[in-house]
Order: sequence, then structure tokens, then C-alpha cells
Amino acid sequence: MSAGPPSDRAVLPEVIRIHHIGVIVRDADVAAEAYRDGLGLEALAVEDYQGAARVALLRAGDTLLHLIQPLRDDTVWAAALRDRGEGPHHFALEVADLAAALEALTASGVRVMDPRPRRDPGGVLAAFLDPAATAGALVELVQQIRYGP
Repeated sequence: MSAGPPSDRAVLPEVIRIHHIGVIVRDADVAAEAYRDGLGLEALAVEDYQGAARVALLRAGDTLLHLIQPLRDDTVWAAALRDRGEGPHHFALEVADLAAALEALTASGVRVMDPRPRRDPGGVLAAFLDPAATAGALVELVQQIRYGP
């Protein structure tokens, strides 16, 4: 076994942690209550995401749960709910430098679904990777947006 990855493979610059797990739900408020009351997780906020989803954010240790309720039938979340029902949708890795991570992955041939990062719930910049590059899992990369000095 070699000491490091081959030079022709992508290496993400500084993966900090699993930032969040996205879970598709029929009702974000009901699901958040179940996670809060049933599991004792800390409810942080409920956010509207571009009129397309209602997202309840909960803390589970150092990781967040994003409970995603589709608000329109024409979204990927609504399609996932129709096709698979409620349950896990994606997980997000927090990186120190999203631009550098996307550049490294693109240079190594990994398809990035969001070439231009966007603001996501919870104050992050985000971009999804093509599941073909991650054994079928939908992986999101996020970078915390720092406010102030």
C-alpha cells in the first residue's frame, strides 16, 4: 500500500467534517419535532430555500441535519420524494476552500454539477458532485461563509 494517493487522482483540499445530511421529508415542521422530541436534537432554524423547499436545520453533535420539504412539484426534492419516499438524500462535506476543491476535482475529471457555487441554507456556499464520481452517492461540498471581520 502506498503512502498517499496517486498523483493522477483528485485530492480535496482540507476536508473539515461531514457538515450535514440532507433528508427529504413530507413536512419539515413535523419531522423536526420528531427529531427534537424523539431524539433530543437541537432545532436551530427553519429556512425557505428559494421558494422551492422548506428546510429545518437541526444539530446532531458536530453535524447538521437538513430536513428538506419540497414546496413545488418541479424540484429534485419532489422527484426524490415521489420516487423513493422520505429518507436520506445527500451528505455534505465541509471544505476550507470550495473554489480550490472544485478546481482540483474538475482538473482530475470529476464532473461538478454546480460549476458556480450557490448560497444554501445555514450560511454556506455549496456545489454538488456528479454521483457517478462517488459510487452513486449524492455528495455536496460546502464552505462556511464568514461574516464580519
